[in-house]
Amino acid sequence: MDEITTLPSEAILDLQRTVQRKLGRCMLQLQQYELLLKAIVAHSELSGTTERLQAVRDDRVACAHKKTLGALVGMLTESYLKPPNSSDEPQQAEDEPSDRVWFSVRYQMELPEERYAETKIALKELVNLRNELVHHFLQRFNLWCLDGCIAAEMYLDESYETIDGHYLTLSQWAKSMDDARRLMVSFMQTQEYRDLVIHGIVPGGTIHWPSSGIVACLREAEINLAQAGWTPLFDSIHWITKTYPEHTPKRYGCGSWRHVIHESQQFEVRKQSQSDNGPTVVWYRSRQSGALKEHD
Repeated sequence: MDEITTLPSEAILDLQRTVQRKLGRCMLQLQQYELLLKAIVAHSELSGTTERLQAVRDDRVACAHKKTLGALVGMLTESYLKPPNSSDEPQQAEDEPSDRVWFSVRYQMELPEERYAETKIALKELVNLRNELVHHFLQRFNLWCLDGCIAAEMYLDESYETIDGHYLTLSQWAKSMDDARRLMVSFMQTQEYRDLVIHGIVPGGTIHWPSSGIVACLREAEINLAQAGWTPLFDSIHWITKTYPEHTPKRYGCGSWRHVIHESQQFEVRKQSQSDNGPTVVWYRSRQSGALKEHD
């Protein structure tokens, strides 16, 4: 910039203040947009075991907080926004335990192919606009002359309309995600959801035995009642009936506790007669890798 030898006129000072105010308005709206975008990116997907969901959520929020606008826009267009027939399903991490309930929820908005492409271009232009306002505004406009101030003011008016339009669109996407979240919360209050997450009963009656509630009860009974590594089934049934009366074989489509153990394939069984004519005692323990299912 050439050296300033004279003070600007009062008219130019007034225009400079107007430019400053309008630039500030653009920057504030951009920050509002960025905050909302961080919330959408952070909460659009959640995966993990039930015990780690809160920690996973906190990690995603912290990660989004550190991202630039350009990075956030990339995450939005690659995860939340999707063209038709996109098949990007969340995968369970290899280090996640296979005998635990693994929960995954993802919110996405599908756009027609043409609109999806247009949206990606428009969002890239928004990032470029933000960078122009932050890094190059004073280089682009000479605010020490009347024409430069007028041009800057017109540019800022157009920029604000662009930013505000993006913010309104993003607000609609956020509302759609909130509506979907409310529907999910409503489902989580149903018995079907409780059966799925707490009891391992999939809608339709299929049992996910490793994560089922009744298997968890049998394992907890092991901890309390095991003798030399084996647990008497009769004592375990008595303990579970008293401690967790809602977990019964019938609830899991079985006719007996022996049936549960057989169907679950999670335990070894040992039968032992107390005497020649005495009753047979059934013992069980959590199956070890490669162990036989039943011992006499």
